[in-house]
Amino acid sequence: MPAHDLTVLADPTPSPSPATIIDPPQYSIAWLILAVLCVIVIVAIIVGVLRISRAVVSRRAYRRRPDEPESLKAEFLRSVNDIAARHEDGAIDERTGHLELTAVMRRFVRRTTGHDVTSQDVATLIADPRTRDVGELIARLYEPDFAPSSDVDLEGSVHRAREVIRRWS
Repeated sequence: MPAHDLTVLADPTPSPSPATIIDPPQYSIAWLILAVLCVIVIVAIIVGVLRISRAVVSRRAYRRRPDEPESLKAEFLRSVNDIAARHEDGAIDERTGHLELTAVMRRFVRRTTGHDVTSQDVATLIADPRTRDVGELIARLYEPDFAPSSDVDLEGSVHRAREVIRRWS
């Protein structure tokens, strides 16, 4: 074969010699900056979602929370129910239950109105329009509080005390 035919069959691009080292392609600094920005955005989204969800939950809880007078009523209703439960269990007798009920109602007036009525007489309680209901209840409780024996049952007194607390405004 002629020599000029060999040149046609040969590869026109020269191959690198084994001594030549090709460097790997370098990444641009832009990729590193983009990755950091992505991480910052993801963290910001997570923090934002957590804050928003906590705010929604706390608003719902605040809406369902009773106002102060309602929570006071619930507290004193629990106290009255406790007296009734201890009487049913036989832990206290009717007279002790009536005495405790009178004390609970006087504390109820003090906590709701701010006036200390723990030592006020019944006439003063009835004369004040704000405390009339409690004064009338305490007047009914005086006989079983102080009489050696009474036919007034504690269950009826507890029921009246619950009504007074629920109607309180």
